[in-house]
Amino acid sequence: MTISKEMKSDRAPHRRVSIFAFWRLGFVCHILLAIGYFSPTANAQTTPAFDTLVKPFLKKHCVGCHGADDPEGDISLHAITGHLSKGTGIKSWEKIYHQLTLASMPPKDEEQPDVHVRALVLQWLEQEFAKAGIQIENKLARPGFGNYVKHELLFADGKASPSFSPPRVWRIRPAVYEASLQQFAKGGKYVKPFTLKSGGHTFRDYDNQYVIAGADLAQLMANTKVAARLLAQIVEDKGTLKRGSRTPEELFQLIDPENKQPSDEQLQAAINWLYHHVLLRDPTDEEAQRMIAFAKASMTSDGQLLGVRNMVSAVLLHPESLYRSEQGTGQADEHGRVILAPRELAFAIAYSLTDTRPDDAMLEAADNGKLATREEVQTHVERIIEDNKIAKPRILGFFREYFEYGGAVDVFKDIALNRNHSPDVLVSDTDQLIMHIYQQDKNVLRELLTTNESFVQHKIDSKTKKSARAQAKSLGAHFAYNLPPDWKWVPDQPIELPGSQRAGILTQPSWLVAKSGNFDNDAIRRGLWVRGKLLGGSIPDIPITVDAQLPNDETLTLREKMKVTTEAYCWKCHQNTNPVGLPFEMFDHFGRWRTKELGKPVVTAGAINNSGIKSLNVEVPDAVRMLHKLADSPRVRQVFVRHAFRYFMGRNETLNDAATLRRADNAYVESGGSMKALIASLLTSDSFMYREHVAASHHKSEN
Repeated sequence: MTISKEMKSDRAPHRRVSIFAFWRLGFVCHILLAIGYFSPTANAQTTPAFDTLVKPFLKKHCVGCHGADDPEGDISLHAITGHLSKGTGIKSWEKIYHQLTLASMPPKDEEQPDVHVRALVLQWLEQEFAKAGIQIENKLARPGFGNYVKHELLFADGKASPSFSPPRVWRIRPAVYEASLQQFAKGGKYVKPFTLKSGGHTFRDYDNQYVIAGADLAQLMANTKVAARLLAQIVEDKGTLKRGSRTPEELFQLIDPENKQPSDEQLQAAINWLYHHVLLRDPTDEEAQRMIAFAKASMTSDGQLLGVRNMVSAVLLHPESLYRSEQGTGQADEHGRVILAPRELAFAIAYSLTDTRPDDAMLEAADNGKLATREEVQTHVERIIEDNKIAKPRILGFFREYFEYGGAVDVFKDIALNRNHSPDVLVSDTDQLIMHIYQQDKNVLRELLTTNESFVQHKIDSKTKKSARAQAKSLGAHFAYNLPPDWKWVPDQPIELPGSQRAGILTQPSWLVAKSGNFDNDAIRRGLWVRGKLLGGSIPDIPITVDAQLPNDETLTLREKMKVTTEAYCWKCHQNTNPVGLPFEMFDHFGRWRTKELGKPVVTAGAINNSGIKSLNVEVPDAVRMLHKLADSPRVRQVFVRHAFRYFMGRNETLNDAATLRRADNAYVESGGSMKALIASLLTSDSFMYREHVAASHHKSEN
């Protein structure tokens, strides 16, 4: 692995696993996950037969539209065979797989197949694809496809099988990487080697979204070079050579000009220091011997200073610095699962709640074998959650990504239309409101959807982390909350707003701005959010053949413009967005409550429809009363639990996670709506702690 002229090849023999090999491993793991290699549907002991299961299934549910005569989409299935391993009908089978996976076929107005039969057909297909050597993507693992798993099956009464996750290796978050680098090589000017995607309508840190590629490598190498210089530095002070301020004594012993031949003991001490501070563990005997051999060879060929920097670089680029591994250890239990190793659990807990690595208490517990049971894991999860001195940005991060109100700062607004518009202040206000509700920790979801309290102009200074009160007094952002012009800023917040105008985060100006256009409201985007994040619905992307434009007539209100979406072809999808999006017309695109638009009375009526719950399907007069209705629904609460699962697990839920979801929902209800109890339940669940045994996975896929 060539680093540079200054940091020459580390000559991989000293490494247990080379970095490039590990990157390949990470990439392969991501691919295996994406194609369903570790799919929970592979648990059956027998392979369903084509003639007795699949062929009758196709005849009953598919051939009617995809027969020999004028088949829909030019896809004919009447004569398709099950010989995938011979390459027969592969393209058609791939389309069948995706349609069945997303439950988009048969059409909703046709008789739907039994869900267990559908699962068996998918199992047969996955096994046949594997035999044919075909990598097929499981779209249900993609971010944004979580709601396609039927809600009723996840929360139905009855016994659920024990949960687990697939074994996985996934890239650490950028914030974790940056914090770790500054922790052991503080003061360096580092570049960001990788970022997270914007997220859209889903969460950003999914285990199947990221691998470290070529562009990342160049930036990682640049950071390693900076850190290695800081950790192995000699400076001149009044004619005397001394160690740099960031250079530990253990490393200075190796580069001290007076020490012409560092001993093995000194090399061992330096290696121990690096492993303790970079990887938070002791090196194995094999690692230590290989590193000593590498350091000696490098110092001989490149000199002591560059040789030591090469050694530093090798540890900084160790896979454990860049990836999180969750493979599990020990013997598989009767369900084919293995529990995560104590150190894997320590890192998983820390990464779920913080942007740093495990603290000393958790590492000590892991090293002493006291992080191996659910009770021991729960002790540390609850300790971190309750300790206000431990920063837990991941908790606010969940709410930000779930509600998506942070997008307000990215929506362009013409300043001439509202000179008091301050999107960063509005976002900070909502941050404060959310954390206020979280700290109270009672009926959290209901409060998030119905409270008429709000922080106003409570901007937090990003450097001091304190309320910028003097600045807030003169911002004028209070107009977004319909407060009078002479309103005086007060430090005692939150304040109460009219209950007829505001109800929770979805009536906060930040959310309304984030879900608006540059010059107008966006009832469709608002409806999409409600449909997906509260009702658990799924709406397909706009077909490329559709011109999704509203009339450009400034004399029409938005509701009047949207009449075009009620045409039969459009209404198939818009029936799920318009009724729950248009009630937010009681606000303008700056988030201000209003009664008129273009001089006309604003119509705020809408409806909760197609929810799957008869008692929830009602007409609503406005957004406030719609949100109160939604807040009381068990279905909405369970959809919220599903989204929390995705965020803290880093993947979509599957039918195999039903037991975990029910347990988390029960924990939330029984605790009186405690978000802390919900998070603790997820982070002590079988889905969090257990992995499918790799050997069992390989065995099942081969049969």
